[in-house]
Amino acid sequence: MVEEAREEETKFTDQVWDWRNTFADKLLGFFPRRTAEHLVNAQKEGLLAVRSLLDRGIEMLENDLKRVHERPRR
Repeated sequence: MVEEAREEETKFTDQVWDWRNTFADKLLGFFPRRTAEHLVNAQKEGLLAVRSLLDRGIEMLENDLKRVHERPRR
């Protein structure tokens, strides 16, 4: 039962990625190659910026946790 659910999930995920790739290819096909490259790179940079913010947030939480552990017990 669990294996069947995983197979269905994998099939669905593959279908979604195929749809996404087809859509992206068609959309980017409207633009000259260099423009399409710039659009993809801009999206990548946006995601990297979000990743950087998330990494900083995680770092701050880890520092908070260290301070909690360093506090004297009550």
